[in-house]
This record gives sequence, C-alpha cells and structure tokens, in this order.
Amino acid sequence: MRERVILCLMLLLAVPGLALPIYGPRAMALGGAYVALADDESSVYYNPAAMAAARDYFAVVPNFGIVSDDRITEAVDGFYAAKDDIYSSIPDQIIDADDLAPFIDSLEAAHDYLADYEDGSAGVAGYLSYGGGVMLGPVALSWIGTGDGQVSFETDADTGRLVPSGLLNDPFIVLALYQEEILNAEQLTTLWPTYPDPSGFVGDIEGNNVGLDDNRTLTRLANDARQDLVLTYADYLLRSDDDQWAVSAGVNLKYIITQAYRTTFTADDAELGTTGPLWITERLIGVQPVLGSTFSADLGLYAQLTDFFNLGLVGRDVIPRAINWDEPVVGAPERLEPHWRLGLAGHILPGLLSVAVDVDLQETAGVFSPQQDLSAGVRLTMPGDSFWAGGGVRYNLADEEQTPLFTLGGGFNIMGIRFDLALGLGIVDFSGELDTYFSAAAGVGFSM
Repeated sequence: MRERVILCLMLLLAVPGLALPIYGPRAMALGGAYVALADDESSVYYNPAAMAAARDYFAVVPNFGIVSDDRITEAVDGFYAAKDDIYSSIPDQIIDADDLAPFIDSLEAAHDYLADYEDGSAGVAGYLSYGGGVMLGPVALSWIGTGDGQVSFETDADTGRLVPSGLLNDPFIVLALYQEEILNAEQLTTLWPTYPDPSGFVGDIEGNNVGLDDNRTLTRLANDARQDLVLTYADYLLRSDDDQWAVSAGVNLKYIITQAYRTTFTADDAELGTTGPLWITERLIGVQPVLGSTFSADLGLYAQLTDFFNLGLVGRDVIPRAINWDEPVVGAPERLEPHWRLGLAGHILPGLLSVAVDVDLQETAGVFSPQQDLSAGVRLTMPGDSFWAGGGVRYNLADEEQTPLFTLGGGFNIMGIRFDLALGLGIVDFSGELDTYFSAAAGVGFSM
C-alpha cells in the first residue's frame, strides 16, 4: 500500500528530473540565490532561520518546479543516424573487397562517433521539486518532494559489434572485414572456429558478442527521489531594541521517504531512439521504485546586520543518518550527505530593490545533494508585496561544460491571493532533435 501511494506521488517525476535544485518560483527567478533573502514560506527549504523574520505571518502556497539539462538527445539521434548510414552503405552486389569500401568507411565513422561519448559526457541531468505546507509565524509543517535524476549514454564503439548481423553469415565478407581490421582475431574465431577451413564456418548467432544485434550501447536511467515531511521552528537569538540588527536560528526536523528508480534501454530497444526534452516521461512511468526511509535535520542562521545587508548560512541533512532501503539498490545512496550553503544579500533600496549571491561550500555532492554552484539575482518588490519581479543566473562550478542558466520571474499578491511564476532561459526544442536546457516553476496560494 505504501509503495502505491508513493508511486502516485512520484508520477510527477516522469520528466527529466539531477542536481539543479531550485525550490519555489521566487527563488528560481533569482537563480536560486535565496539563503540570505528568503522572506516567505520557501525559507523552510532555503534557510529555516529566515522564518523568524518572514514577511508573511500565515502562508499556504503549493509550488512546482523543474530544471532539465539535456545532453543526450543529439547523441542518441546521432547514433541512430550512424546506424542508418551503415545500412544504407551496404552494396547491392558484392563481387570483391573493393565493393565493401563505402560500408567499411561508414563503420569507421560510426566507431569515431561513439568513441567521442565513451567518457560519459552525454546524458540528462535534471531536478524536480514540488510541495506545500502551512506556515504560522515561526512554525511550519511542510511536505517537500524533490527528485534528482540522471540518464547516461553508454556507448560501445567496437567496430565488430557495428556490423549488421546478416552480413556476418557470409565467410567472404567476414574474411574481408577481418583483413580490414573491422573484426579482431577473437571475433574471427567466434564466427569461424576452423579458419581457414570453410567447413567449420559458423557465422553470427545471437549472444556471441559479435554483430550489431549484440552492440552494448545503452541508456541508463537512475532516478533518486525523496519526500520530506518537515516540522520547522525559528526564533531570534539576538535582536536590537530598535530592530536595526537581529540574528535568528531555525531548525527543520525531517522524516524522509526515499525512492530509487533504475532501468536501462539497449541498442536494440526501440524505446532508445525516442528522445527529446520530455522523453523520460515514457520510461519512468511504470517503473517500480525501491523505497527507503530515514530521519534528518537542517540548521539555519540568518543575520540582518543593517537595513542594507543580510547574511545567511544553511546546513541541510546535518545528521548523516543511514537510509534503510527495503532492498539493495545498485548506485543508491547509503546515507544522507550534509550540504552547506552560504548566502549574502544587499538591499540597495530597502524594501524595494535587493541583490543576492549564494555559493555552495563543498566541491563534491551526494546523490541527494545538489551540484556545487554559484547563484546571483536581483529582485524588485513593490510596496506591500503587491508585485515583484526578478532575474538571476546560476553557474555550475562542478561542470565547466554546463552553460549558465539565466532566470527571470514575477508574481503578485492581491488581497492575500498569491501567484508566482519563474522561467529559466536556455535551449528548448521539442522536435526530439536538439539538446535542451530549461527551467520552470510556479506557485499559487494564500498568504497574509
């Protein structure tokens, strides 16, 4: 029963879901720079200490967000194009070895293409967040769901496993391919154990690790998700009589349900060739997760040093407890890893115009921890929080190949009814031919 309930909740994770964590549209609009600027219910995630000085006393604002960095669509489409070139280069009539020259060229081209991706550079990285809760002054009860997923493109560039199997049942072609070093000695022996005696020629059979049908190129999906049930409390540690400066602390106590999804698609699976920005949707639904559970806590400090300057520090999952999985899962995290993030915020025009910068304090990250990044943003807020607009940028410090994510957003608050929306500007293509990089988040609710 528990698995069915969690699976229903996790259907939202059927989109490219890795560590690009941005929770809530107000934070996403600023590129995620929110540790020292959080002033709403999303401070539960960014810095629980900020709830002591939150602008709203009461808030119920469910939200949803997604970030996807796709570097696999072009790679997989290129693999299928290479396969098409191999088949189209097969001559209608083969009289001598020269007739195989265009075919051999196509095999070598496919080999070179696949070899470029042997370092694992092609894949999908994405992060999904969703949830809601009730904030009442310095106390909040929340549900926060996050998903951290990767799809990797693992290639097999062996030319002997790029030859269509039907051609390997002809000893003349097998010998020619061996002489051209398309097949190695071990593969020749597999196809022709008695070479050069023609009576012992076997040819290609399924599962002999020779031929295109046995090519090991695959995509591997690994998605790790968690549902956090969070109880938050924040209060002031120090506070001046004139409210010119204050220091607050906050804590999240969390019960966490974890899910691990694992599946693969090989070169002979038709599903491997269906790509595009949402192509994981068709693969993740129906995959049964392995469940786990644990407890942890977050700690936050929030300092309003002057009317013009804030400082924030948050430590997530500071209790590195082991995860109790229902069964072993290859590659699943064994325990939670602490994650520390520092934020600075300046108020150029207090109450109107603010700038913020966040940076992660560790170079490496766990499966449930985000990438190391640097975020910066600027926000304009109208009096009474009736309207806000912001923009930002997010740099992945751990991956030089990932382009910056530029974000913008806005929202309004009319008589307590709130609507917030944020988008990330990158490459968006729904044709299934180009890699994509985008983000989006929305929240609608009530606050006062």
